[in-house]
Amino acid sequence: MLGGWAGDTAALYGRVFSRGTRLALRNWPLCLVVVLYGTLLRMVGLVAAPLGIAGGFLLYLATVACLSSWLALVGQVIRLGRVRLSDLPSSFVAYLGDLLTVAFLLWGLRLIGTLVLAPFPFLAIVFGLAVVVFLNAVPELLYLGQHTAAELLVESYRFIGANWIEWFPANLLLAAAVLATLTLPPGPYGIVVVIAVGLALALATIVRGLLFQELASSSRRSREFWRRAAG
Repeated sequence: MLGGWAGDTAALYGRVFSRGTRLALRNWPLCLVVVLYGTLLRMVGLVAAPLGIAGGFLLYLATVACLSSWLALVGQVIRLGRVRLSDLPSSFVAYLGDLLTVAFLLWGLRLIGTLVLAPFPFLAIVFGLAVVVFLNAVPELLYLGQHTAAELLVESYRFIGANWIEWFPANLLLAAAVLATLTLPPGPYGIVVVIAVGLALALATIVRGLLFQELASSSRRSREFWRRAAG
């Protein structure tokens, strides 16, 4: 029987994965939203193709708008337990400005890293991995936290520094589940694969949000205290 930190973490995973699965199945229309995003981006891509740099920016803007929509809808699921598709139109701009600001800051970090570490390829790789690791919680801080875009990078660093050992095993498992659906053969019914990808993506994002909430509102010591109090 697991005890101590391992038992607390297993119990934590059991709660968030169980609730996340129920929420993802209850809010299955999110799968159809993924199909909508793909269709929308293909249409924008056709319009943007002949426009050169302006077209590339238009496609980028549409992609960020879809990400904003997804985060807004998942936020509804986590806060309210259900998604309201009537809010879909407004979701495209819900976090658009913040996401663009974060993307600009990340571009600046990559640029600085490229210029400063150009003579040191290994350090450049380490820097890139550090950015991916320590800024991994930016999406959850954006739609579940109360931070400005400029604060997100620092807050993500703090969150990952305090909770990395609980955060990443679950996220690696979720990423593997999403990647597994992407390898499914399309066959004659490609829409089934798209829906499977949408369901896996919904589950992964919802579980990440629930896990973030639990970790952000507790500590290893408090989880140990409640386990001991429960006997």
